[in-house]
Amino acid sequence: MDIQSLELAPEDYEFVLIALLLAAVISLYCVVRNWKRLRIVEDTPTAKLRSAHQGYIELEGKGQLIDDQPIYAPLSNHPCLWYHSQIEQQETFTENGRIQTRWHVVYKNISDHRFKLTDGANSCYVDPNNAEVNGNEKLVWYGNTEWPTRTQILESQSIVHAMTNNYRYSEWLILPGQPLYILGQFTTWSATAQQSARDVMINLLNDWKQDQQALKDRFDANKDGTIDQTEWEVARREAQAAAQQAHDQLALEPDTHIMTKPDNSTQPFIISVYPQTVLVRKYRRNTFIALAACITSICAIAWLVHAHG
Repeated sequence: MDIQSLELAPEDYEFVLIALLLAAVISLYCVVRNWKRLRIVEDTPTAKLRSAHQGYIELEGKGQLIDDQPIYAPLSNHPCLWYHSQIEQQETFTENGRIQTRWHVVYKNISDHRFKLTDGANSCYVDPNNAEVNGNEKLVWYGNTEWPTRTQILESQSIVHAMTNNYRYSEWLILPGQPLYILGQFTTWSATAQQSARDVMINLLNDWKQDQQALKDRFDANKDGTIDQTEWEVARREAQAAAQQAHDQLALEPDTHIMTKPDNSTQPFIISVYPQTVLVRKYRRNTFIALAACITSICAIAWLVHAHG
């Protein structure tokens, strides 16, 4: 190959070099990101809900609705646990004298509704906010109105429909009953741990102070119009007894378990309908693809710099 014949104009050379550098950086980032997720998924042992410890763990189970209250996807109207909905409009534009088309996003909505993960007789809540969701249920269909008139579709339409319609509707779903793999922060919330009997008593006394007349009617024993120290001590003992009773009732409430995004930004929050083995293969494949792209970009940069001195 004649290198001289492939020489670029200075402005084209700079553009191509910057593009290759950007491709190398992005692909390197993808290598690190996918490799890190691969190692975390492989190295984190799968916990059982009945014995799960507090902190960063992975769980496997089935997704379920909370109290059988369905969540409906906004575009397809399918009952689901989670959705990612998107509407795109087809735009026509002229570039370099040629008429081209592209899809422009006009609406996007990602579910943040909680659902449950069940593991045999045990369950926990899942807050999907800011999760990396890997799903296999995707619906794509087309229409000529900004909001779809066709709902409850069962399968995607072919790209052929895009030729006669200006809008594309896409929805990614997690359906009730699907097996799920979740990697995230496991936390147990206990009503008694969040609020002590003393806290309940203080809140109760503060509530009583809001209505001074009722407080006097109840505890002003000598009817002098003020609550003295002795009378206030009586009120305090009554509040303490009422608070202890309320706190004892809180102790009867079951603990609440929930999976959320970790506070540590280096720990990914993953919700996947794919089993762990499939997820590992996916991250390994993506790592090798990104690595190949990175090496190719670096080789192209080296060749370009050498060719242009």
